[in-house]
Amino acid sequence: MNQMTVAGLVGRTLAQLGAAHAFGVVGSGNFHLTNALRENGVPFTAARHEGGAVTMADAYSRMSGLVSILTTHQGCGLTNAATGIGEAAKSRTPMIVLTADAAGSAVRSNFRIDQDGLARSLGAVPERVHSAQSAVADTVRAFRTAQNERRTVVLSVPLDVQAQPAPAETPDRVPPVAPTGFVRPSPVLVRGLAD
Repeated sequence: MNQMTVAGLVGRTLAQLGAAHAFGVVGSGNFHLTNALRENGVPFTAARHEGGAVTMADAYSRMSGLVSILTTHQGCGLTNAATGIGEAAKSRTPMIVLTADAAGSAVRSNFRIDQDGLARSLGAVPERVHSAQSAVADTVRAFRTAQNERRTVVLSVPLDVQAQPAPAETPDRVPPVAPTGFVRPSPVLVRGLAD
């Protein structure tokens, strides 16, 4: 029996938290992440280009109110979706951009870009899976931010971390993230706007 990897653990965690639907273009970097989503019951719709996939994910979340997933290859796959990620972020779309990232040691990789900096520049929240030990907590934090703060979150999962075995003590289920409801503006700001 194959041991679960971090990629499998991230996909299973997102499915258990309620990721509604995934959209994307599959490449070598996000292949295992996307398969883990599918194996755990998250429907997947393939697109011809990441620009189309991000638009589909954005529209899905806006219409359903549920957290959708955009899955991309590291580097160029993520940059291909940049315009749509920026639009989703500015519209407060609850969406997770589940993207591969270059391995930490791959300093000369053609796919290495500052993905966290790119996410911030687009108005999205950068998050990352740091290790096998933190994978569940990192994924839950990203999902909670997307759902409860209605934010677009770019969750980067480096290739070397994706391949690590999941910790043996990982529970079979994660507790659900309780929704906090819709974001409401501050009464002070509403009065200021009305004035």
